[in-house]
Amino acid sequence: MSAEAALSGGDYTLAPVRTPAQLDAAYDVLHTWFGVRGEIERREVFEDWLSTPDGRWVEGLRVRHHMTVARGRDGAIAAVRDTHVIYDPEGRRCVVYLSHAYVEPPHRRTGLARRLRELPLAHARADLEDWRANDASVLLGVEQEPIATGLEETVVRLVAYGRSGFRAIDPRALPYCQADFSDVAASGVPARPLPLLAVVRHVGHEGEADLPAPLAEAFVRHIYAVAGTHCRAADLEAPRRHALDALAEFTALAERAAPTVPLLPLPSAMDDQAAIAAVHENACRPHFPAAWWRGA
Repeated sequence: MSAEAALSGGDYTLAPVRTPAQLDAAYDVLHTWFGVRGEIERREVFEDWLSTPDGRWVEGLRVRHHMTVARGRDGAIAAVRDTHVIYDPEGRRCVVYLSHAYVEPPHRRTGLARRLRELPLAHARADLEDWRANDASVLLGVEQEPIATGLEETVVRLVAYGRSGFRAIDPRALPYCQADFSDVAASGVPARPLPLLAVVRHVGHEGEADLPAPLAEAFVRHIYAVAGTHCRAADLEAPRRHALDALAEFTALAERAAPTVPLLPLPSAMDDQAAIAAVHENACRPHFPAAWWRGA
């Protein structure tokens, strides 16, 4: 049984995107929300992944892309999720990149969002079994906005992930940026990385307050390998180096044989002030170049 079939039922049917027409409909939904925020790749990037359903090798990593559409009883799209499963056979590490997820407003608080959060791990387990890599360390990873004053949705999303076992890598240890997904070459505007939180769930180690440093490094290297399939290498260098150099400096100061990085609890409720303060943009801002912040 496919991951989508296992999570279908009740009011919703989940199905993989297989054709360009299905991609058009799914991409339109995602682009409506993420496009204005500069947080989604161009359509042709998704079309390229659609052309290789069994995945491909990128920088020594095995990568498979999954896009899923959920439809309600009326057949209309209720939600879209896309994920990259990225496996390093040498390090036996798998980063499951939760790229985008969007649930249409009428279908929120129905349990559908929970199914979308379960789907990436189901895909990863199937892929790792296919690749005979069931012993791999698995890290679910998603890029999320720090909490911003006056933007309630930034709290809502982190609360949802926090309740699902996710934590944020402390930006003191890993000041992470999403690559600039715009067509920089065509626009002539210099690439501008987007500071975000590295939100992760170390499968089988939920609740632990620290993450092995090699997995934090893999979060950056694996996701940037995927970004490198559609972004210019020169545009990725500064944000990648910024994150990895900070990580190396942080772990060197720890002076431990098996260095780890701290994980910050995500807010468990909308009024969880201590957790909110730790992942607020005011706490994150000092760890990034000022020019990378929106509005700078």
